Amino acid sequence: MKRILFLLAISATLIFAKCTTTRQPSGTTPVVLGGISEASALLDLVNATNLPYDWFVATGTGTIDWEDQRLSAKVNVRIRTDSVIWVQISKLGIEVGRMLVTPDSAYFINRIEQKYARYSTQDFFKKFNMPADFSMFSKVFTGGAFIPPAITQMVVEPDGALFVESSTGVSVRHWLDVSYQLIKSQIVDTRKQEILARYEAYTAVNSGQKFPFLRYNTIIINGEENLFDLDYSSILINIPHELPFSIPSHYEKM
Repeated sequence: MKRILFLLAISATLIFAKCTTTRQPSGTTPVVLGGISEASALLDLVNATNLPYDWFVATGTGTIDWEDQRLSAKVNVRIRTDSVIWVQISKLGIEVGRMLVTPDSAYFINRIEQKYARYSTQDFFKKFNMPADFSMFSKVFTGGAFIPPAITQMVVEPDGALFVESSTGVSVRHWLDVSYQLIKSQIVDTRKQEILARYEAYTAVNSGQKFPFLRYNTIIINGEENLFDLDYSSILINIPHELPFSIPSHYEKM
């Protein structure tokens, strides 16, 4: 079965070196926000976790569990809202690949094998078992609660979660802590893939907003967990950056 590919969805992942570190819990259990019985009121608080930005620029470490190994690499992420996601992956100071995704198209460069790939965005999401929506995919990197359009049902559950169901076939659950920060999400997309996310280490950035510097992502496909964690060392908001992406003429198409 296909496994979720680490950011670039290209064979560069095969050269990642082993990492002996293990996922470290924060040591504290966040207190889930309770006492709100009105779903619309909780929805307002959940929507407020989507902090506004034009540009999101981050550097850190991306990590996956792959065939009983923990593999990691440096990632540079640049996102322009609703427009483009650009990711660069490096290992030991050497770039191994790049990704550029827009709402329409997805491109990849594999520096190691000197190859490239091009897909429609929806074909890319389907082929590599990614979240089935551009906005949903961007939140893998930025955090914030994904709320589907065309809501048909909205309920506050006994554990404090907000459950939202949509006529699009997407359903979500979101949990906030007592500071109104998003701490956990569960999304079932249109392909019935379950996406779990946990957010920690909220820290103020240059804009004064607090973003989670640590997020654990799990996509469950046919009962199999595919893990992808991000641990950012820096986040900059609303500082435009270049998005360099060109395919060398001698690279072969995958």
